[in-house]
Amino acid sequence: MNLYLLRHAKSSWESYEDDYDRVLSERGRNDARTLGEYLRKNNINFENTLCSSSQRTRETISIINEVSPHSIDEVNYLDSLYHASSNKIKEIVQNCSNKSLLIVGHNPGVSELISDLLKSNFIDYPTCVFAQFKLTSDDVTSARVQIIIRPKNKKIINLL
Repeated sequence: MNLYLLRHAKSSWESYEDDYDRVLSERGRNDARTLGEYLRKNNINFENTLCSSSQRTRETISIINEVSPHSIDEVNYLDSLYHASSNKIKEIVQNCSNKSLLIVGHNPGVSELISDLLKSNFIDYPTCVFAQFKLTSDDVTSARVQIIIRPKNKKIINLL
C-alpha cells in the first residue's frame, strides 16, 4: 500500500471561536493550491482519502481537489481523525485495504506517525506537510519513505 499523510494547511486564528471550526488562512489556501498543483503535475492519485471532519481539513482537501481533481477518487470524513494520535491513525490504516490511501489530519498525530515510520525522534512537521510511504507489509510500522515535502511561498520544499 502507498500511504500518504497530510497535515492540514495553515489555519487562521483571527475569528477563533471553536478549534473544530477554524478555517484556513490565506497562506494555508495558497499552500493547498501549491500542493494540489504538485499532485497534478506528478500524477499522484489516491484510491481512498480519509479526512478529519474539522473545517480546516475539509477546506484543505477541497482546494486540493479543485486544483487536481484526478487525484482524489473518494473522500470519507471521520470524526475519529480530529486530533487523532499516531496510534489511532495506525489503527485506521490497518483497517484499510486500498492500494493508495491518503490520511488528512492534525498534529501532533501526523508528525508523530511520520517520525515513527522514519524510525526517528519526534519531528514537528509544519502545516501542509505531505509524506508518502510504501508499506512493505500489512504492518503499518514497516514502511519505506518515498517523499516528505511541503509547500512554501508557492514552491515545493523537500524535507528529506
